[in-house]
Amino acid sequence: MSEKVFLDGSACKKMFREKKIFIFGTGVEADYARKELSESTDILAYIDNKRHGSNRAFYGKEIISVEQYMERRQADQPILVAAYKFGLEICDQLNELGLIGGTDYFVWDEAHIFLEDETTKDYIEFMKRIWHHSDQEEREGIVLVPFYNRHDAWSVRCAYCGNFFADKFHANIYAYLGFGVGYSNAADACKKIYQAFNVEVLIDSTLNKTQQDEADRLFDSIWKQLSTWEDWNNITLYGIRFGTTIIRHLLRVYIPSFDIKDSQMYSFLKQEINTIVFWYHYIFNNDIKVVLLVDGVNWDGYIRDIAITKGIPVYIILSDIMARATLGYYQGTPYPYFKDMWKQLSQEEQRYGVQWAKKHIETRLRGGTEEVFSWDRNNFAFAETKSSRRILEENNKIKIMICPHIFEEDCLYCGEQIFDNNYFAWLCHLGELSEKTPNYDWYLKIHPSSSKRDLVIIDMILQRYPNIKKIPLHVSPMQLQEEGIEYALTVYGSIGHEYPAIGIQVINAGLNPHSAFDFTWNPTTKEEYDNLIFHLGDLEKKQDMEELYQFYSLEHLFYKWNYIPWKEIFFENPLLGMERAELEAIGKALGTWKYKAFMDEWTEEKHEKIMSQLEDVFRKLDEWRPDILYKKNISIEKLSEGDNS
Repeated sequence: MSEKVFLDGSACKKMFREKKIFIFGTGVEADYARKELSESTDILAYIDNKRHGSNRAFYGKEIISVEQYMERRQADQPILVAAYKFGLEICDQLNELGLIGGTDYFVWDEAHIFLEDETTKDYIEFMKRIWHHSDQEEREGIVLVPFYNRHDAWSVRCAYCGNFFADKFHANIYAYLGFGVGYSNAADACKKIYQAFNVEVLIDSTLNKTQQDEADRLFDSIWKQLSTWEDWNNITLYGIRFGTTIIRHLLRVYIPSFDIKDSQMYSFLKQEINTIVFWYHYIFNNDIKVVLLVDGVNWDGYIRDIAITKGIPVYIILSDIMARATLGYYQGTPYPYFKDMWKQLSQEEQRYGVQWAKKHIETRLRGGTEEVFSWDRNNFAFAETKSSRRILEENNKIKIMICPHIFEEDCLYCGEQIFDNNYFAWLCHLGELSEKTPNYDWYLKIHPSSSKRDLVIIDMILQRYPNIKKIPLHVSPMQLQEEGIEYALTVYGSIGHEYPAIGIQVINAGLNPHSAFDFTWNPTTKEEYDNLIFHLGDLEKKQDMEELYQFYSLEHLFYKWNYIPWKEIFFENPLLGMERAELEAIGKALGTWKYKAFMDEWTEEKHEKIMSQLEDVFRKLDEWRPDILYKKNISIEKLSEGDNS
């Protein structure tokens, strides 16, 4: 059997100095490897099973298939596998091609997922001591928890919530791998951590023959019926509409195609149908007491909706919020009620809220980032200085700017969208509109925090629809407004409460945080949307700044988004609750340091306190409603004193 050789960054730099290599992967891990090696190593190309093809590139280097690699490889040009989710599966793929681990390929393991370090070993023993079962009775039923194949403090929340429900139902804890990651990709070190907090089984979601035959029949039936994105969005199996979840997963991870029935889309959908078939039978054939999810959206949606259909309670425990999931769950469910919530504030709170919002919006438009997500602060558009060089063409045409979203983010944050719950379909439709409106100048401003995959997708759009011109990545919205941008298009973006404040009209393409107010445009059908676009010259401008201030103060001052303050419940060190993007924004990375930090702050007293709170936590999650104003515990009097000091 071929032996896998795992290397961290320093070992890779030493081994591949002044050599030519291929990197297998085009995601985050491949980017880390590229940064570490690019100065001393010649990276010939990137290999990817799904993203290769004409004009596909990663940091200027070609993306090729495995077959292309096999045709062009030469002696002493090894592969560095840098795709942690699918790394071991890729190794098996290379073994089947006759390549030899340690000679023809190596595995990037800067995160020490496979190279078990001393801190991980200490953490495994620590978790065993905490979670050792005192009873020896046989347990019945299953609590499902997500298996996270990476070193992070997520295992802390999985351990506490999983064991809370396991004790409550006298059940066993089983874990599942998300995002379609196969059982073979689970790292031994991570499996040991889960076993240490009583995970009995890591579920292998491979279909048996009967299930595979069923999945193939269902796929063939569905595939024949697909001709539009609307058809994809309406895909239904076992009486459950999975189409939106399928699209959410596609846009979160893959590169969509203009031809929705090409070979890559075929392979993607086949995989998704296999996933749905497995989990439908697993959930309906087993005594599952409760399901715990990562964020409840994208791939999670398959398990979520199947379990809820069976009547099993489902909770989100590893997102930036904790919540009880519902069918078709999305986070932004309170927004339609924001206008009614505003009316529930006292007159004093309303007066202060408007004053506060006006001041903070003015600061935001000058580049202030207090209310900006931490991972966007380094790239905040309003912090850009104006350029002496003109950006837009100087003419009398109406100028429209498209503001795409980040594809890595959940594409259904606020609910139903006009264009089949699909960013990509929306962008394609705008491309078609650009061809029908020669009297407009169409521009596209890439999101400053876009990933390489985002850029690939946007470049595909721009090549197909050349009437849309790309605006430089780093440019001030103030300058664009001064040069003539009158309208900005988004699905539900934050430009909805930024651009109106500088005189740019915003047109949304679905439910959005601002839907309850009247300072942006909110068409509800494709026909209404197109009618707005075709008649921009006739629109009466919206200028209701008062409502904009109402929204902003609710969003950032009054509404309690952290309904369950999980960071304070589980952690004292604020870094332990930060996800990768938040850490990177302050110059840190995920790693086993989180294990040590948690062990350092853990006490028996703290452990008992956490466990004693969980009954109340999940009761509150059951009681939560989107139409209730959960208000932060703030004192207007003290805030006013602070403003005047």
